Amino acid sequence: MQRDRIIVVILVTVSVLGVLQMPLEGASLEKIDVSYGAISGSMAPIWVAKEARIFKKQGLEPNLVYIPGGPRSVMALLGGSVQFVNHSAMPSLEAYQRGADTVLIASPMNRLDHSLVVQPHITKVEDLRGKIVGISSLGSLTDVVLREGLRLNGLSERDMTILPVGDLSARLGGLRTGRIHGAMVAGVQDLAATKMGFRQLIDFSKLPIEVSGSSILSRRSYVFKNQDTTLRFLKAWIEGIYIFKTNPEFSLATIRRFVGTQDSQVLESIYARYRDKLLERPLPSVGVVKSMLDLLSRSSSEAHEVNPDGFVEGRLMNELERSGFFEEMSRQYRVAQKRRD
Repeated sequence: MQRDRIIVVILVTVSVLGVLQMPLEGASLEKIDVSYGAISGSMAPIWVAKEARIFKKQGLEPNLVYIPGGPRSVMALLGGSVQFVNHSAMPSLEAYQRGADTVLIASPMNRLDHSLVVQPHITKVEDLRGKIVGISSLGSLTDVVLREGLRLNGLSERDMTILPVGDLSARLGGLRTGRIHGAMVAGVQDLAATKMGFRQLIDFSKLPIEVSGSSILSRRSYVFKNQDTTLRFLKAWIEGIYIFKTNPEFSLATIRRFVGTQDSQVLESIYARYRDKLLERPLPSVGVVKSMLDLLSRSSSEAHEVNPDGFVEGRLMNELERSGFFEEMSRQYRVAQKRRD
């Protein structure tokens, strides 16, 4: 009888501990505001984590906000409107160069995923002389990498007009109306542009440029004061990467909702492209930041004086690695891990 009581007590204790590890039903969730900067598969893990309620499992209730254009995302971050940004690290690095406390805390994709698409009659880069090329905004990633891509192809921004147009729909609209002759797009957006009759002129993924094209960014002051929240946010977002890679049906349904297209070819292309590109261990890299500073130094000599280590906040990702979190995710979702591009 005594032995039976002990067993019952042990079982009850284990059950209670198990319940305590999960958010209580109806318990208050911590609200956070998070922006994503592109309608692109590189943002899919944060969408998947939201739709699969992984943030809720971590006790968080994220409000996802689409803010196109890196500079606008940085303004929202510095103004306190959002706590985390899922975007290219380049605009935040420029803000850090100017004295802001922006930090890179994770980076799942360290290669460019952009293309320059143009009107059908433009067949070579030299034909861009005197033309108008649309980007999202001045100082954005589309702006910085376009200038570098032109340089690598023997042209300069002075050879054409670079026009800030807005998000993808505005850029494609500019191409359709003939207002612009070329536009920067990302990912399989070049497939959509090709279907509309436009031509891919430069594939930036083939150029020797290393950039954190999709990142998780925050402010150092916020991370310092809210380490637990940041850690839980990272856990949920990273689990979103694993779900994205291993559950194509759920992922495709999520992409369809956020991208807003029913074109199965486009959806499947997005999924296939980013399933292979996104890293399961998205540790931020000082080396990649050095590469981005080299790009910025083309237009700002001050970039050479910036300490890249100060922009990288890798302690929380390192903590996840030491704790065995990635191994746990790999076992649960059976994914072969890649560390960096």
